[in-house]
Amino acid sequence: MFTRPRHRRVPLGPLVLALMLAACGARAPADREAVMLHSRTLGFIDQIGRSGEGTPQMVAGALMMPAGVPTGAKVPAMVMLHGGTGQGAQDWYYAKLFNSWGIAVLAVDSFGERGVENTIFDQSAVSEASIMADAYAALNQLSSDPRIDSQRIGIIGFSKGAAPALLASLKRFRSGLAAGDNRFAVHVAFYPWCGFSFLDEAATGAPVLILSGGLDRVTPAGLCNDLAARLKQDNPALPLDIAIYPRGGHAFDYPHPYFRFVEKLPVRGNIPSRCFFTETAPNVYVEQSSRLGVTAQSLRYALSLCSEPDPKAQAIYDPEGTRDALGRMETLIRNSLLGPPPQTATVDASR
Repeated sequence: MFTRPRHRRVPLGPLVLALMLAACGARAPADREAVMLHSRTLGFIDQIGRSGEGTPQMVAGALMMPAGVPTGAKVPAMVMLHGGTGQGAQDWYYAKLFNSWGIAVLAVDSFGERGVENTIFDQSAVSEASIMADAYAALNQLSSDPRIDSQRIGIIGFSKGAAPALLASLKRFRSGLAAGDNRFAVHVAFYPWCGFSFLDEAATGAPVLILSGGLDRVTPAGLCNDLAARLKQDNPALPLDIAIYPRGGHAFDYPHPYFRFVEKLPVRGNIPSRCFFTETAPNVYVEQSSRLGVTAQSLRYALSLCSEPDPKAQAIYDPEGTRDALGRMETLIRNSLLGPPPQTATVDASR
């Protein structure tokens, strides 16, 4: 699709990142198993705290099993949550990586069955609460799969899906969405939006890894620094690691060859970088910049007041940051789901 410059990488100008990712996305693995998940559509996180809220929703997923699993053996698994442009190259790249480590992957499609193509201009089209409900629906289904070790199921999310992967580490949301004793064994969030504060931020205790770009104006890393500090203060024993890569922008790790040819790509859409939701009373939320109370019914209006296009928002690939992020992720996931890594373990981040 692109011609490689002879001497240096150059910006591509006014291209829309979402269209680029969709047009150049890698194909999904041919041997994936199609699954359907019993989830719910929720307008906002306040509905998670009230039993029976939301609308029942079937959600599609793609289950990819590692090769060479002995008959009768149980394998660990990762639930994967996509970004705001939907499933694509990033999901399939990481799915293949996890499969190569002997880990099954259930990649959840939170958009398709809801009739949504992307959320880049309307973040309320599919809420983080709905995606978190999808994540727990995936956990519940995997936990009953005889091929999966129910005690070794982790979660990973990117951008739009990263906040739900992170929020799923709080006890309050697990208690509202998990079936029985089901819980995630590890949480990995690539550049999540961290604009929230809760009265009760008690964690399940599972390890958490947050990976952000220091130049990210879409999901500002500073908000995640603040959240990580609060989580550590409220949960002193929580194994939480946060890494912020000063040269990386949004999607700093995106596994696509065009990042070898260009320096950066603009990110278009209504960006909620000024939004911050604070729980002011149990299950009561206020968006701080507008002082508007936020519920499932008012979320779209609240986001319209604190979101705006940002001409300086860019996806900036950071190869060094990517190598470090993949190394941290591999160490954490191997220790959490597979046991200590072998001496010969390596991470291929060469693209």
